[in-house]
Amino acid sequence: MKIRYRYWIAQILGWGLFTYLWNNIRMDGFGLRGDVFSDYDFYFHIANGVVCTHLLDVFIRWQKMERMRFGAVFTKLWLAVLGASILIVVNLAIMAIWESGGWKAFIGPVTKHNDLSPNTMMIIIFIIAVFLWHLLLWGWVAIYFALAQGRVKRQELESQNRLKQAELDNLKTRLNPHFLFNSLSSIRSLIAENPERAQRAVGELAEVLRSAMLSEHQQLIRFDRELEVVKHYLAIEKIRFEERLQVEFNIGDGSDGQTIPPMLLQTLVENAIKHGISKRSAGGDIRISAIRSGKHFIIQVDNTGRMDNTTSDEGFGINGTIRRLALLYGGEAKFHICNLENDTVRATVKIPAA
Repeated sequence: MKIRYRYWIAQILGWGLFTYLWNNIRMDGFGLRGDVFSDYDFYFHIANGVVCTHLLDVFIRWQKMERMRFGAVFTKLWLAVLGASILIVVNLAIMAIWESGGWKAFIGPVTKHNDLSPNTMMIIIFIIAVFLWHLLLWGWVAIYFALAQGRVKRQELESQNRLKQAELDNLKTRLNPHFLFNSLSSIRSLIAENPERAQRAVGELAEVLRSAMLSEHQQLIRFDRELEVVKHYLAIEKIRFEERLQVEFNIGDGSDGQTIPPMLLQTLVENAIKHGISKRSAGGDIRISAIRSGKHFIIQVDNTGRMDNTTSDEGFGINGTIRRLALLYGGEAKFHICNLENDTVRATVKIPAA
């Protein structure tokens, strides 16, 4: 409704301005006149232009031409413009004949000083008038298509954004249960062995969930907040693994003010523990690094272990991380996970710096 409302306003104002300027062209030059507003011809010309071009608009929308390439619809569009031009001229001719008092009174002054027959003269005038209106309507079409195709592109972008938002929301709802399941599994193993540690782990989990709830409706959060969540999570895992888990942080100054997708770092750390530390009886180390490098912010999570050929495709964490980065940053974000020589797996995320 909003688009149609603007369309009618543009139609009336556009044809009103054109008709007013046209009626102010005189033999002695251009001059603004106020008496045209009291002439019913002025309003007839506006109505004629609005109605005929609206019929052209109805045909264009019926054929869905605004969504097609201009070259593919040129023939149909040219015939439609020609038809609208003929209709405008016919309406003007009927009005002129009626105002003159009939056909003879109208044709007399036109053929008075010409040797051509009345019919031949009227045909020539009709063709010239149609040609001129045809050119004018092509200007209307150019403006129409520029606005219509801009609107179509905006609608397509809005549709894509809605789909992207829906998919991101879906990924987030899947991500939190994934994290919660891993944390509860860790706490469950502590309940029978050491209830006191299990109690502390529940407290750490509560802090993690509180932070997750605060960022529930955000697509991006500050890196330092995400890092705080990860520290609470690692505190839970530290209770579980005891001395078998060693954690090191190396956070550069460029991380101040940086934003990342919620649970991004959390997912990388979970993956490091699930596929690295938990599979080794001796445990291992996790090193978390973050630094700004030029126009990029780089996050690295190193963990002791080796990655086999199926690890990178296993589980939701890695696949969800790749998909979220693609949805939020497109080709500007990179994710890579690989084995290093010193029995270490490295996961690297590169996103645009804030």
